[in-house]
Amino acid sequence: MRRVLLLLTMLALAGCSAPQAPTPTVELLGAPATLNVSGTLVTALAMPTVRIGTFKVQVRLHADRSLGPGLRLTGVYVVTDAGVWKGAVGSAQRSACGSTCLQGKASGSATGLRAGQTVQVVARVQDGQGRALWVRAPKVTVGAAP
Repeated sequence: MRRVLLLLTMLALAGCSAPQAPTPTVELLGAPATLNVSGTLVTALAMPTVRIGTFKVQVRLHADRSLGPGLRLTGVYVVTDAGVWKGAVGSAQRSACGSTCLQGKASGSATGLRAGQTVQVVARVQDGQGRALWVRAPKVTVGAAP
């Protein structure tokens, strides 16, 4: 009986751990296509390009009304057949593109990525309260940068 109680206690405590970033592929692909942030609906569009070993992804977040303060694009995840590419979006790579639009860029090594490949892009967004939120852009084809 003690063993059963100990096992149940351990399982209950394991469920209390802090939330983690989504696991590659499965949870990323489960991210919503439309994000509701305090009543504002936010969608994402992605424009990935590859050129001479460098992969760049520009993401634009569009809202149905003015975005509240504190919403930031902080990361980009690209799901491919070969795995998951991820890149951070620092403050220097973020900007507003209107009262209902935010944009950001991430870049890094293009290992395993090529022009013409279809990918799924998921953006990591942080709201004004510091919560991590995820929004999935429509599938897109990687372009060749000039």
